[in-house]
Amino acid sequence: MSASTPSRVRMTADERRRQLIGIGLRLLVTRPIHELAIDEVAEVAGISRGLLFHYFPTKRDYYVAVVRSAGDRLLGHTELPEDGSAEERARVIADGFVSFIRRRKANYLALVRAASGGDDRVMEVYQEVRTTLTDRFLDAVGRPDPDAMTRLAVRGWLAMAEEMAVEAGAELSTEDLVTFLVEDLLRVAAIPGTD
Repeated sequence: MSASTPSRVRMTADERRRQLIGIGLRLLVTRPIHELAIDEVAEVAGISRGLLFHYFPTKRDYYVAVVRSAGDRLLGHTELPEDGSAEERARVIADGFVSFIRRRKANYLALVRAASGGDDRVMEVYQEVRTTLTDRFLDAVGRPDPDAMTRLAVRGWLAMAEEMAVEAGAELSTEDLVTFLVEDLLRVAAIPGTD
């Protein structure tokens, strides 16, 4: 074994799956999901290509697991608080969302890029994340069962919030951005008393 070849390390099945997904997440930052080379992932992990397929039956299964993990990381930063006013609850989620994107811009863009790759299962994972975020914001502002127009408006607001978080420069603080977004969300969701 050469000095540059990693030595094999025995891991449990869960540890190995986490390792392989972690490698995929790191590589996803530099390229779209459909350009991740399974051979490269296996090499970085110090395992054979065949062993990778022991943990993920197909390349597509591996890609979906990586994208799901990226989405789960975002959702972990946007938990719905149990207490507080509509504005306070929305602010907590918006702050987690904006902060995550601003701190991990490359990771977030990798998730979005993965969804734009066109694979139906990858797109499904991305849409699940968007739906969960939309539902969290609707719950936060007291609209868990909105009409179709309100749901669509909040989903559109989420797309705007994402774009603003991605594009905001250093001249805009996260706090100012979150304040703007929450005030706009309260209008979009038509919360009584926010006219």
